Amino acid sequence: MAYIVLARKWRPLTFEDVAGQEHVTRTLMNALQQQRMGHAFIFAGPRGVGKTTAARLLAKALNCETQPAINPCNQCKSCKAVTEGHSLDVIEIDGASNRGIDEIRNLRENIRFSPASSRYKVYIIDEVHMLSKEAFNALLKTLEEPPAHAVFIFATTEIHRVPLTILSRCQRFDFKRIPTAVIADRLQQIAEFEKIPIDRDGLLLISRKAEGSMRDATSILDQLASSSAETLTVEKVQEALGLINEELFFEFTDLIPQKEDAAVIRFARAVFEQGHDLVNFLHGLEEHFRNLLIARATGSTQLLETSDYFKNLYQEKAPLFAEKDLLHYIDILTQNEALLKYSENPQLILELLLLKLVHKPLSVALEELLELLKNLPDSPAPAGSIPPAPNPGPQPGAPTPPPQPPSSSAPAMAPFRSAGDYPSSVKEPSKGRFDSLKKNSLPASPAPSTATETETTVAADVPPVNLADVSGRWNELIAAIKKEKIALSSFLQDGVPYKVEGRMLQIAFDPKTGFHMDHVQKNASMIERVMAQELGMPLRIKCIKVQFEQEGIQRQVQTPEEAFESMKNKEPVLKKIIELFDCENMDE
Repeated sequence: MAYIVLARKWRPLTFEDVAGQEHVTRTLMNALQQQRMGHAFIFAGPRGVGKTTAARLLAKALNCETQPAINPCNQCKSCKAVTEGHSLDVIEIDGASNRGIDEIRNLRENIRFSPASSRYKVYIIDEVHMLSKEAFNALLKTLEEPPAHAVFIFATTEIHRVPLTILSRCQRFDFKRIPTAVIADRLQQIAEFEKIPIDRDGLLLISRKAEGSMRDATSILDQLASSSAETLTVEKVQEALGLINEELFFEFTDLIPQKEDAAVIRFARAVFEQGHDLVNFLHGLEEHFRNLLIARATGSTQLLETSDYFKNLYQEKAPLFAEKDLLHYIDILTQNEALLKYSENPQLILELLLLKLVHKPLSVALEELLELLKNLPDSPAPAGSIPPAPNPGPQPGAPTPPPQPPSSSAPAMAPFRSAGDYPSSVKEPSKGRFDSLKKNSLPASPAPSTATETETTVAADVPPVNLADVSGRWNELIAAIKKEKIALSSFLQDGVPYKVEGRMLQIAFDPKTGFHMDHVQKNASMIERVMAQELGMPLRIKCIKVQFEQEGIQRQVQTPEEAFESMKNKEPVLKKIIELFDCENMDE
């Protein structure tokens, strides 16, 4: 007789033998006992968890000669025919190979005929999601109202690809991944019966490698049974499957506190030269940090799926790491996984990644930073900051102009406005009336322009202004300009008070900022007005070009980058935050 692989030889023969799917088998057994069976079922879940096995068990139970059958007897003619795969009334169809509309039409034609020797004609369609759209549509009517002797059982690993119109006509059962401990217990039963020498830790390693699939775990055990006649230890299982010893991950985490680049590079080189798959190494390192996080968060190792030896190591090493740091390590690894997988120089990427993990700054609680900020002494405002504009009023030390008596011949007038400032409904005064007003209130000499008159009046009452006065209040001027024109204030920041000659202020601009200088010169009248009204400095302005580097001139108003750098150097807490959170680059 030909050799039968363990995955087929140990296929469950009763519902109780199906491991890890009690929520499904219990419901099916109750339905069989109460004779409440539906006509269409769909089993969904990962590979190798028992979907097709449960479908065959259900088909055998429905047609078992011992009725009512909660479990198939596996002794009658019908049960043996299904087990051996030659039953005429249990038809298994591969959805990937029979996905067209023609195959479904043949199914619809054949389903009308009564079963050959059984009570029900059962159609098991595996990987049903592979059927075409037309095939699903052709199946709808038959699936909703099949003959009384017909039962459909669908199995799929991709339930989201099955149309909702099909799902709504079926009873859905979701199969889950089998826990590692359950797989290890079943493998131990098989190993003892088949006389395969293997220790418990080796079985746990196989179960983890199977990732919840009983079929995969049984196939791996079958493969390892042929690899050695001696007892299969953890080391032999790792060697046969190309797995990485967990001690290698503990070796790396021991390097983190040392922060020695040479040791990290030597470690990465050793991993590369030993021939380990670097992506598998990365996945193992992620699981290693996850185990440390679980041991740290729960304070125990009961949830870890590993041997007792490594559980003790995790219990010992977990308190050395903070939970926030472990989360950050896992985040770094997951973000760089694709980079390592598709890189043309994986050794370099591995070295950089391990160095990044080692040199990652430790996390600091936000509460600690806030406490540091609360305990800081008051410090002066950083250089370059703009103080708020002062309230309008007489400046300290400046002479207060005497009040002007009201004129007896003319009423008080509002400040002069141009004709464009008046609304269109107000008419301009007639020429004769305006002439009469000038004769009574103005001197006989030719009347100067309004700007010249204002400048002359203010100049007579305000003492001369020197360059130090202007430089000392330059930030106030920019703040006042910003209230009216933000763009003009930003251009004015590039200028520096250079010289005061009489009532003329020269503002120096570097030749690199010629556009800004032109814009400031075009808006000179606005700046002059603000200087006179807000600062009490009736000056005319003139923009000139000066080589700042040659003259040794520095701008009084700093750029945001310069102000940030100055603030960082003066504030130790801000500097600490920048170092901890790696936010030196402002553009990021």
